[in-house]
Amino acid sequence: MTSSPVRVLTRAVVASTLLVVPSLEAQVGVGAHLTPHAGYLVTGTWYDGPVGTNIATTNAPMLGVQGAIPLAGGLNLVGSLAYASGELRIGLPLVGGVNVGSARTWLYDAGLELGGLAGRSSGIAPFVQGGIGGMTNDISASVFETRASNVAYTVGAGLDVGLTEGFALRILARDWIGRFDSEDAIGFRAEGNLAHNWALTAGVKLRF
Repeated sequence: MTSSPVRVLTRAVVASTLLVVPSLEAQVGVGAHLTPHAGYLVTGTWYDGPVGTNIATTNAPMLGVQGAIPLAGGLNLVGSLAYASGELRIGLPLVGGVNVGSARTWLYDAGLELGGLAGRSSGIAPFVQGGIGGMTNDISASVFETRASNVAYTVGAGLDVGLTEGFALRILARDWIGRFDSEDAIGFRAEGNLAHNWALTAGVKLRF
């Protein structure tokens, strides 16, 4: 996969818009919202080896988008798509580690959100999210290329800062909890860590 982050974000916006538009057609001003965002992905360790060795991807900048459709007062159906590009890294004691390839990561999920501005145009409002989705890693090294996808559970919390009727700032911290699927990547199963991958993002929430 060779898409640039800008092209990835464009495709994500289009996909999320397609999710939101049917609801908007049914009722103008329904309160659906779309949030393009940027931030940083702090990745967990896939495998721990002997004497302090490990395998993981490096932390990396990320771009993404999240769309939401209201279900009831303060309760939204949400879906998101994000992309980060880092390095495949073998951790070594004393020297810290060495990068052995690249790792492009897609993160996607659907779930529920509780709280937020809930129709208000101003103020500061906390919210929480929970859902299920997945992570897909495209791995490229000098001797091989492979792709692996795994299920991920997501939990998060954040703040909305309302500025106008259709515009707010959103800060969000989410944990993508999943286990790297070696069977999908190389054909045999090796049980790894249940890794926590923290996505720390800020974006612009556009309400319709």
